[in-house]
Amino acid sequence: MNVSQHLKGLAFDWVDRMIPVKPVPRSHREQYSMNRESRRLQLYYSRHCPSAVVVRRRCLRLGLKVVEKDVDRIDCFRNELVKGGGASLVPCLRVEGNSHTQWLYGEEAILDYVNTRFSPS
Repeated sequence: MNVSQHLKGLAFDWVDRMIPVKPVPRSHREQYSMNRESRRLQLYYSRHCPSAVVVRRRCLRLGLKVVEKDVDRIDCFRNELVKGGGASLVPCLRVEGNSHTQWLYGEEAILDYVNTRFSPS
């Protein structure tokens, strides 16, 4: 990671900590359903990766209760990511299905998935 990417990551981390995200208003029933569905999602991220911060904030904006796993702070999360997904890249979204697990890498792929699956109609 070069210096400009590192500084950009620090700036995104600071903004993420200082400016709260307001979730999309939903009815109690809709939010309960979203909480149940989003329990099967695990987001592997790094606080210093701008793409990961964007994905994390979008999930919060949609009102998703994804399991957040910071790979910089806890090594076993990075090991899970490498063993399960095959690469140590963040952001990564692990989607637990009934019969299989899907690993989505990259900001665009994850945002496409959560926007099509969870955006209010």
